[in-house]
Amino acid sequence: MLKETTINTYSLRDSPFFRLRSRKKLAQLLRVSPKTLSEISQREDLYSRYWKSKKGDVWLKSPPDEVDADKYRPIDIPVHRLKSLQARIAKLLSRITPPEWLFSPVKGRSYVDNAAYHKGAKAYWLLDIENFFPSCSGNNVVHFFSSKLECSPDVTAILVHITTILDTDTDRVGLPQGAPCSPILAYFSNLDMWAEIESIVKRASLKHGVYADDITISGGMVPKAAIWEIKKAIHKHGHKIKAAKEVSLIHAPADITGVIVAEGKTKLPNRQWKKLNELRAARSVAKGSKLKQRLDNQISGRIAQKNQVEQS
Repeated sequence: MLKETTINTYSLRDSPFFRLRSRKKLAQLLRVSPKTLSEISQREDLYSRYWKSKKGDVWLKSPPDEVDADKYRPIDIPVHRLKSLQARIAKLLSRITPPEWLFSPVKGRSYVDNAAYHKGAKAYWLLDIENFFPSCSGNNVVHFFSSKLECSPDVTAILVHITTILDTDTDRVGLPQGAPCSPILAYFSNLDMWAEIESIVKRASLKHGVYADDITISGGMVPKAAIWEIKKAIHKHGHKIKAAKEVSLIHAPADITGVIVAEGKTKLPNRQWKKLNELRAARSVAKGSKLKQRLDNQISGRIAQKNQVEQS
C-alpha cells in the first residue's frame, strides 16, 4: 500500500504562489526583503560550477580532460542567499498534493516505495530520461509559473531567474544540477508531459511510477505501442530517453531504483548482499575499537536497509 505523505498538502490552486502578482508579496513569501530579492534577481554570478564523479564522491574545480569527461557531471552550486530562496521555493511547492505515482521528490516516499508500487506485475519496462534537469527548459519553467500558477509576468520573471541557469556550453536555459528546487521543478515544469504519460498508461491498463528521471511501467503485459506513445510524449516535451538504460522484462526479476521486484516481493539486489557480506567479513578480522565501531555502524545501516526493502 502506498504510504501517505508526512506533511499537510494542498491543491495547486491553494498554493501561496497561485495568482501571486506582487514582488513585495513574493519577497515576504520567500522570507527576504524586497531589496535583497531585487538584488538577487538582477545578478548573473549566482553559481559556482564543479564536476562530480558519477561513481564515488570525487569533485573537480575545473573540467575533466577529454578522456574522463563521461565520468563526471557538471554541478552548479548556488550562492548561499540564492540557495536559501531555492530551498524555500522547494518547500512550498513540495506541499502541493502529489499524484500516487510520483515518488521522488516526495517527502515520506522512498526508492523502496517506488519499487514496491509495482509488486504483482508480470511485465516491466524501465525508462530513464537523459540529462533531465538541464533539459527542463526555461520556457517550461515560465509556462509553469505563468500558466499553471497564474503568476504575474514580473513575479514569473523573478522566479524563473532564481530557479534556472544559462548553460554556456549549450546556450540553453534549464534547471541547474545542485539547486534545492530543481527536483520538484523538474516535475512541475513538465506537468503536461506527465499528464500525457498518465493518460497513455491508463488507456493501456498499466501502472507507472516516477522516481526523478526514472520511469517504470508495469502490468500483466506492457505493449510496445504504449511505450512508443510514451516516448513520443517525452520527446515532444524536449527530453530524450537514455537508450543504454532502457530495459524490457517479462516473467523476470526487475531492478527498480535499486530494489529487486520478483514473485510479488521486494528484495535486496545481489550487489547489496555482497557488500553486507564483505562488511561482516571485514568486521570478523578487524582490530581496534574505532574500526570495529565504524564497521558495526555500516553493517547496522545495511541491515536496516535490508529490513526496509523486505518489509515493503
